[in-house]
Amino acid sequence: MARSQTAAAPAAKKTHRPTSRVTKKGPVPVVEFNPADHREEIAVAAYLIWQQRGDGPDSPEENWLRAEAEVRSRYL
Repeated sequence: MARSQTAAAPAAKKTHRPTSRVTKKGPVPVVEFNPADHREEIAVAAYLIWQQRGDGPDSPEENWLRAEAEVRSRYL
């Protein structure tokens, strides 16, 4: 007796899972800004502020504080 071949049932569609697993991350720790670590960058920024203002009534301390705030905003 000969065997008859029956057509295989169509395969069920697989639902695809994402290839990478998403992990839950906790809150990002706040990094303290240490001006001493960025002294060179602050000095350059203060110099550029001084150049832009020309020989104005501002003081070097004001330029430094403004430069420090500018550099701080880049990192935080």
